[in-house]
Amino acid sequence: MLTSTSDADFRRRAQRIAALGSQVIPAIARSLAAANRTDARLLEALGTVATYLDRDEIVQVLRRVVLEAGHTDQSRVGAMTILERFLDQEPDDELLASLSNAEGVVLSSLEEVLALGERDPSALAEYVQELDRQEPDIVLTVIQALYAIGDPRAVELLRMMAQDVRDEIAAKALQALTSLRLPEAAFALQTLIPAIAPDLRALAERSLRKLQFAGVTFPSVSLPGQDWRALISPVDGLGRQSVWFIRGSRSAGQVKFLNVLLSDQAGAVEAVAHRHVPVLMLPPWREPGYVHDIPVAGGPGLLLMLEASFDVGRRLVLEALAHNRRTQIPVAGPLRLFSTWLWDVGPVTGADALPPRRLPQLGPDDQALSAASGRLLEHPAFVTWMLQGEQLLKAVQEMSQRPDWGLEVWVARLSAELFAEPMVAQVFSQRLEAMSEWLLLAGDEANARLALAAAQRFGGGAPQDHPLIRAMVRRALETAPSDLEANGDERSEIGA
Repeated sequence: MLTSTSDADFRRRAQRIAALGSQVIPAIARSLAAANRTDARLLEALGTVATYLDRDEIVQVLRRVVLEAGHTDQSRVGAMTILERFLDQEPDDELLASLSNAEGVVLSSLEEVLALGERDPSALAEYVQELDRQEPDIVLTVIQALYAIGDPRAVELLRMMAQDVRDEIAAKALQALTSLRLPEAAFALQTLIPAIAPDLRALAERSLRKLQFAGVTFPSVSLPGQDWRALISPVDGLGRQSVWFIRGSRSAGQVKFLNVLLSDQAGAVEAVAHRHVPVLMLPPWREPGYVHDIPVAGGPGLLLMLEASFDVGRRLVLEALAHNRRTQIPVAGPLRLFSTWLWDVGPVTGADALPPRRLPQLGPDDQALSAASGRLLEHPAFVTWMLQGEQLLKAVQEMSQRPDWGLEVWVARLSAELFAEPMVAQVFSQRLEAMSEWLLLAGDEANARLALAAAQRFGGGAPQDHPLIRAMVRRALETAPSDLEANGDERSEIGA
């Protein structure tokens, strides 16, 4: 597996190994027990094989590696990593207590991660995501170790750690970058200024000036390329929005591609990047405002992606990063790794220098628009605005027992129940406002005004009187019986 040249081949080999059955499991345990240090590539191979084995059996064996005496902390952490990352097993108190020196484990793998990161930068993203789960004092020790290493290899990890949502860690990483006095460190600071917390921005700017005064050189900031693009999806019913960044000329054969998944409740939670994507695989270049209909591979329907400027996409990312800091949910590792693709060009002073949110103007007479807001559900961009959850399923079951109650009675009752909490109404109001901008950028001013009027109506009045809420609940009640029949007891939460 370690000699595989593609992900598909890597997984095929893992499946062939796992096909040998239970005899593979002791070999995995021996590999972990014999390891003195964590080899990220070997760990990935062992973890991938584990996903194809009998789940209960491999989980039991890996727990024994963690808990039994005689294993090093390094092998225990390797077993725990496979349990958590590959088998979705959250570590319990017994497993965590069995590790005698978590700090030593993290530091012992640092040199190897740096070496691996030179060949495969994604290893750095994985390492930083592991640090996100560590206590701050351990992470601060890693920063000190990187400072002690003192060469360009340390810069990428420090740059990613400076994007930590924990201010103390971000500040220490910034300070360590300044002390390195390397062109790579200066470039890292330059690209961090927009992406870090506003109260740390001044520290980054001062640190950058110190390096300039010390004679450290770095590239001057230019503007984004004229052909650089952002493709932006509508906000879905769960508050998620994809932003595709495409860097490269229209005449180029290949471009850089970064896909960032934003959540209005959590921030920038996922990202995928590719350094070389054939232009022909992407939607053709169009003027901003054009909406692409992209077929969804293996599924019904179309994915709508709005052609927008690179800067509009960057502003959405900065807004999401603020949510990460507010919730203390870590920023996606791949985004921290490839964030230079967004911030190595100007402006570099934060969201204030990027295009502000554009919303339609509503006059006093436009407030009546909200009465027609149920029509928004007919728009293709609102196809995912579906309500689901325990309360809906319960209401559907009760409806079958009370056939004498009309549909609108249940619509009013469920509307009041689902939106009783002010926070739920606030979340949907924010989503509608974001959709108002999306529609306006797409040139659909009429629906943009309708969405904004609906958003503002969430500010007062009973939820059962809101036309859009009633329309969403009505659609959910009408489709829920067929969904139940198709999906059995599969259940998900309301999008708030």
